[in-house]
This record gives sequence, structure tokens and C-alpha cells, in this order.
Amino acid sequence: MAFRCLAVLFLVALGLPGVSAAYAADCVQARDDYDAWGRDSATLTIVSASCGSLRIVDRRRDDTRTEVNVFATYPVFDPARDDAERRYNQWVNEQPGKMNFTGPIVLGGANVADTMTGTLYRSPRLLSAGIGGWLCCGAHGTTWADSLNIDSRSGRDVRLADLVKLTDVADHCWAEFSRLDGPMPGQGQEFARAYPTERFAQLMQRVVWRVSEKELVLSFGYLLGYAGADFACAIQTVELPRFVTSGITVPF
Repeated sequence: MAFRCLAVLFLVALGLPGVSAAYAADCVQARDDYDAWGRDSATLTIVSASCGSLRIVDRRRDDTRTEVNVFATYPVFDPARDDAERRYNQWVNEQPGKMNFTGPIVLGGANVADTMTGTLYRSPRLLSAGIGGWLCCGAHGTTWADSLNIDSRSGRDVRLADLVKLTDVADHCWAEFSRLDGPMPGQGQEFARAYPTERFAQLMQRVVWRVSEKELVLSFGYLLGYAGADFACAIQTVELPRFVTSGITVPF
């Protein structure tokens, strides 16, 4: 089971009791797991007591059929104490609201999976949250990812271009993708033909991105269809200083 989901949350000191102004760290850790019926699952753990008032939501469909796997597990602020936390809570609850936890499911000979996992990171500058999961089936299953990147105090949107130079990041990811040797034969060469640098740079305007203690992750999805890779590019935090825009420090 593939979870491309790392959700990231930067917890800010300003206005948050017990959180220092220098605090910037992952607050929730996710690991792949199995449920009591042997189905793919995930477990979330709050890994820092300084992250604010967090609670793990774990919603699961009450269905013993091993061919059916529907769950969502993610953190929420309880209670939410500022505009950023309230906006995050509203956003993270939207996807589970669309999932089939109680309605009928007819298998028709295929497995049914709809799963979601999220983790969090927060700093004085940024609250960056990500969710992701697995949709199956029919002819194909697929991973998916979404993210929310907002100012830790005001809850206003933060653009990737506010933090890093998009052209430099695009060049770095393009070079990485062009060297892929699978899962398709000649994956890297096929990518380079389909996405010359000018076309690939345009994807930076809608890329799903998230931040963690260790890295900035950019998810581009299945650029070559289901037979190809799920294209994701990670830039380690120690490497980020050469990509940041003027006046931005690392960690974000």
C-alpha cells in the first residue's frame, strides 16, 4: 500500500502557550500498519507534547469483508485556538466527509479501498499540512495527495514561490526524474521527451507540496499514466538554503 501522504505542521509559539518561538518540528508520525483483518492500514502517533492541543481522529468503516478497506486517520486541533488552526481543521475534515463509511458497497468482483492518512509540522512562519492515501479499484488503483500551506498565525495562504525559487527547484526535480530507470522501461528518457524543461516548469504552479523537519516534498502525480512512476521530488532540509528566495531562512 502506498501512502504519499506526509502532512506537515509547523507549530508556532506566538499565541500558543507552552510553545517556544524557535519551535519548528514534525508533530505527528505516521507508519504503515495492518488492521485486525490483515488489511493495509496506518497508525498515527503524536510525537511532541509542545505542538498544541492535538487529537488523532481515526474513522473506519465497520465492514469485515477483507476486500473492503475504508479508513481515515489524521490529527486535528481540539480545541482550535486561532485562525490557522480553525482553517486547518475545516480543510482536513473535508475529504473524510466524502468517503463511504456507512453506505452500501457492491464489490462486483473487485476490491474497494478508499484510505487517507495525515501528519503535521509547524513553525513560527508556516503551518504546512498534507494528506494522502489510496483509491482502488476497477482497472487501476492510484495514490493521491493534497496539502495546505498557510501562515501559522493568520491562516492566509503561503505560496511555494514565497519560500523557494521555482525555476531552480524545477530544474532540480526535472534532472532527478530524467534519471529514473523504472518502473516503465526507459522511464527517465520517456519523461524527458514528454516534459521538456519549459513544459515541466509550468507544473510548478499546481504542484502539491509539503514540508517536514527533514525535507520539502513536491508531488506531481502520475505524469506518464498508471504504468509509470508516481512522480515525487524531495529536497533535504540541509540542501534547501541554495533554493530559497531572498530573506527566507531554513528551516521554513
